[in-house]
Amino acid sequence: MKILVTLPQSQSSKDLKNFSEGVKFLKKIGHNVIEVNSDSKSQKDLSKTFNQIDKYIKDSDILLTEVTNADSKVGYEIARALDEKKVVIALEDEKSKNTLSVVHGNNTKQLVHRRYNEKNIVEVVEDALKEAEGKLDSKFILIISPEMDRYLNWASKTKRTHKAQIVRSAVEQMMKKDKDYREYNQE
Repeated sequence: MKILVTLPQSQSSKDLKNFSEGVKFLKKIGHNVIEVNSDSKSQKDLSKTFNQIDKYIKDSDILLTEVTNADSKVGYEIARALDEKKVVIALEDEKSKNTLSVVHGNNTKQLVHRRYNEKNIVEVVEDALKEAEGKLDSKFILIISPEMDRYLNWASKTKRTHKAQIVRSAVEQMMKKDKDYREYNQE
């Protein structure tokens, strides 16, 4: 899995020691981890950095970021990733007193927010990654009859939604009603 790791511009490496252990763990278990650090001072460098970040976000599956001392750069990256329908893992040191971070109060389904300390960083990263993996969309090609296609065309125009969303909603309703699946899912 491709995981993009970003950090606040002003955070020192001393403050990120624990977070770095979590990133090392991801590499150790075989994920393709892309780390982006930016010390850009000029407008030209910033423009290049943001273009590069946009490309990395589009090419990755998950954005992992440290939000203890989040800045506008991290806020931008989180917003871009969510806009691209990517899952965002936002980790925060549990010593943080910041309650106005870019993730507090955000109820987006694609956001996984966890607090960590030096003793549990690996477990927190592992748990957050499992949750994030469950939120990743997968592609599925479906061949349908002309009658189903006519219905989906009609429903998408009438309900002003995408055909795929109509199919997803129907499957979600079936999942809720299926007792066998609910029992299987609880195991």
